Amino acid sequence: MHENTTRVAASALPRIRKLAIAAIAVGALAAAPTALAGAGLPGQYRTSIASPAQFKGTWVIQFATSGTYTVTDDSHVLVHGRYSTSGSKITFGHETGAGACAATGTYSWKRSGASLRFTRTHDPASCTGRIAVLAHPFTLVD
Repeated sequence: MHENTTRVAASALPRIRKLAIAAIAVGALAAAPTALAGAGLPGQYRTSIASPAQFKGTWVIQFATSGTYTVTDDSHVLVHGRYSTSGSKITFGHETGAGACAATGTYSWKRSGASLRFTRTHDPASCTGRIAVLAHPFTLVD
């Protein structure tokens, strides 16, 4: 009986490690101060995309001071997520919704007046929607 218990415990180690890593990541995000949400970034930004056809429409990103964001396409909510900033770097993650990407994406951002631009630093090719939409310039709406 002791031998079976040891075998089960050993086989559970990879899962326990994954859960521990996930808990640490969630804790780190929860502990991040609201200031990381990016001074000068919160607000609603809009861009219009003509091509490629699958992304054609009016896209809006709403950044909240709480570190959350919402992405809509022609008024349809596609993504809810969390963001954090450090200087001119922004990290998108913890996305849910029809257009969500499971991976975290990192971009540099620059706001000049009402204009906001993102430059991809690291975002997996599998996140095609986020990559395509953030490649366009946005304009502050409010």
